Amino acid sequence: MQANTKVPVDIHKTLEDNFKAIKEVGVNEICNFMLSRLRDQDLPQHIRLQYLYNVHQINQKMSLTELCNNQLELNIVNNIKYYGQDLDQLLNQMDASLIASCEYLRPVPQILTPQWEDISPQITFQPIWDYNVNPFLFRFFLTQAQSTKLHPQDQQMILKLFKPEYKIDEEQFNNLVEHNPQFVSDIITKLHQSGMNVHEYLNYLIHIKATIQTLELVNQLTKNITLPDQFLNMFITSCIETCEEVKQNQQQLTRQVRLVSVFIKTLIKQKTFNPKKIYVELQGFCLEFSSIQEATQLFKAIKNAVQEQ
Repeated sequence: MQANTKVPVDIHKTLEDNFKAIKEVGVNEICNFMLSRLRDQDLPQHIRLQYLYNVHQINQKMSLTELCNNQLELNIVNNIKYYGQDLDQLLNQMDASLIASCEYLRPVPQILTPQWEDISPQITFQPIWDYNVNPFLFRFFLTQAQSTKLHPQDQQMILKLFKPEYKIDEEQFNNLVEHNPQFVSDIITKLHQSGMNVHEYLNYLIHIKATIQTLELVNQLTKNITLPDQFLNMFITSCIETCEEVKQNQQQLTRQVRLVSVFIKTLIKQKTFNPKKIYVELQGFCLEFSSIQEATQLFKAIKNAVQEQ
């Protein structure tokens, strides 16, 4: 590159002003040189990238789109990140790779006939990100599930996104049981089948108020997995205590006793619960609410089950 422009030195200006003027002229000449070289299609790729980046840094308002040959050059012109690396890092890496691959005098390589049957490398591609397992998407659906009932498709999607390392706290668990008990059943079943410990979630169930959603959830779990006897005994005892807490409201008490009685009777019929282990508590419950038909039927079912043993 040869400089054709005279250096604009003015003796009436200060040294600093003259230096700025000289620097501006020099920068413009370098910029024009790089622009002229960029029109050369045979210019090596790494030099084109460096020139585009330099020109863009000098004058970011200049449109260089027409000089770009590929998407990488457009990325540099638009000053955006490329595969998670900024432009300085990208160019520095390219410069480092070029240093190790400089052109030296070497013999002309022998041209071989390709044999495709010999070129079969065993390459295993490892994904750097699994878009099917997105914790942010899982948390989004989890938040929805705590306030509204999920559609079956959304329920299957969040179940697919769920991983054992994702934790659900007690408050979230209670809200999920209230609005989506079937989803909670699927989560616990999935964890149990994968060999994970589900005692934490079962412990949450023991402290939840006995509602129709809670009873449906436990009933569904007894069909999917084998629940520990200790959990069933504690859960049923908790259900009986819930009935004691609503004695002041006769209508609510009657409804609660019916729900609990039908639930326990169903477990006995399915032979997933042995009433003999808490026989005293069950007998007292049935005698206390003997005026309710479902409690009387439960007492007969308990008595028959104990006699069969």
